[in-house]
Amino acid sequence: MSLSLFFFFGFIVGMSRAKPKQHFFSAPFQAIILVVAVFGLSIGLWIYHSQFFIPWVEQPLRVWMLDVGQGDAFLIEFPTGEQWLIDGGPDNTLLTKLGSILPPWDRSINAMILTHADTDHVTGLVCVLDRYDIGTVYESGVRAHTQPDNAFVSQLKTDEEFSHKKLQAGEILVIGDVRLTVLWPDELFLREASTSRNNFSIVIQLDYGQTSILFTGDTEEELESIFGSRSGDIDVLKIGHHGSLTSTSWSFLNQVHPEMAFLSLGADNDYGHPHPTILQRLQEQEVQIFRTDQDGDVLLTSYGGEPIVESHPLPF
Repeated sequence: MSLSLFFFFGFIVGMSRAKPKQHFFSAPFQAIILVVAVFGLSIGLWIYHSQFFIPWVEQPLRVWMLDVGQGDAFLIEFPTGEQWLIDGGPDNTLLTKLGSILPPWDRSINAMILTHADTDHVTGLVCVLDRYDIGTVYESGVRAHTQPDNAFVSQLKTDEEFSHKKLQAGEILVIGDVRLTVLWPDELFLREASTSRNNFSIVIQLDYGQTSILFTGDTEEELESIFGSRSGDIDVLKIGHHGSLTSTSWSFLNQVHPEMAFLSLGADNDYGHPHPTILQRLQEQEVQIFRTDQDGDVLLTSYGGEPIVESHPLPF
């Protein structure tokens, strides 16, 4: 850029000092050259300003509930630019979804959280570990001993490029102005045997200004009162266990008073999800329902105020 300015002003000074008979070009042609030079300088200054003085534009929080069939997969795009995953769904569909959202040159995910090791939550994360650069992997450490979970564990043991951490209640993760609070599982609970692996699910509350989202994994109603008392009123509740009757009790809904519900499930699934009773409870509490089997991919956008949620089907 400095070289362009040097030649431009050198040309102007040279033309101004030259005697009439020393001009190599006629006056009209000199005028044309001057106009072109000024135009070129303007373009150069605009490009220079665009590259080095880009004005900062506030970025929103974006939370994607991705339509991955019968399973859970969420992509969080933080205002800081970080990208996190919560669960990955039952197959490699997550890779296609990420390809629709992220630019082709972006092959990095800052962190992923595996709420629990069931196949419909872990499989997609194994695929992402193979294709993307991962910063940190968070999980509870409770194993399912299935083929997808074994593949996940193998990645944790062999890939030294990312860090691996276990989460438990009380931990707080801060990304810019966004706060992720781990509400479950408790440390003592992790040492005990449970009749259901679902109850080892990591439960996380996301808070950003006036926006709050509660991710519940597949936890069942026997535990809802515990982490519900740690939560308070929320904007969005990720319905536990895909709308199964084992979760989302009346008492829990009265604890957290959600305005919206996210239901991630496959169309015409073999499990009868969501259970009609759960839908009735949500409707009686006037909770707005978004479900992947009907709405496709769902996008929540927030600048720290009231969140905007809409169906946003991705092309792939």
